Amino acid sequence: MKKVAVFMLYFLLFAVISAGIVALSCYFYRTNPDFQALFGGRGADPLGAVERARSLAARSENTALFSFGIFTGIIVIQILALFIAVAVISGIRKSAESAAVKLAKLQNADIFLDLPLYIGLFGSVSSFMIMSFSSTSGQLIAYSSTLIGIIFCTAMRIILLYPLRAKLITANGGPIANKTQTAKSERGN
Repeated sequence: MKKVAVFMLYFLLFAVISAGIVALSCYFYRTNPDFQALFGGRGADPLGAVERARSLAARSENTALFSFGIFTGIIVIQILALFIAVAVISGIRKSAESAAVKLAKLQNADIFLDLPLYIGLFGSVSSFMIMSFSSTSGQLIAYSSTLIGIIFCTAMRIILLYPLRAKLITANGGPIANKTQTAKSERGN
């Protein structure tokens, strides 16, 4: 029952933070022309008698909205990766296993700490699709998603992994003491 409550709390916190980021991003997109211009926003109004929906300006606005959606989606997915990593690391921290087993599990859980890099790479690759329509917004997605991935990955390793790993290495007697104990036990068998 306690695990379900913790999961629900994490999910609720993720939903609130994600909704806040999406709402704030949408607000800036609607109200700030400079923010909208980052995504290739408003193009020139059509000259002459042209259907607005088929004009170059409408195409530019649609591309900007698509770019904005990808950008915001990547940020939300990065936050999801953060919550997953926190849940996995805290599960390892709270387990009743020995320090050696926890260290092995931490090494196995490295993939969760690398997820932001892979998500950033996904953003960079998806930006090539956008660059065929708008080079400005494609570059923004490529650079920002990679940068956000690097920042999230580094922060998670420093804040989540390093303190726990240092504590477990100390509790385990350090890597040298562990190797010495292993060598002694192998000689004794």
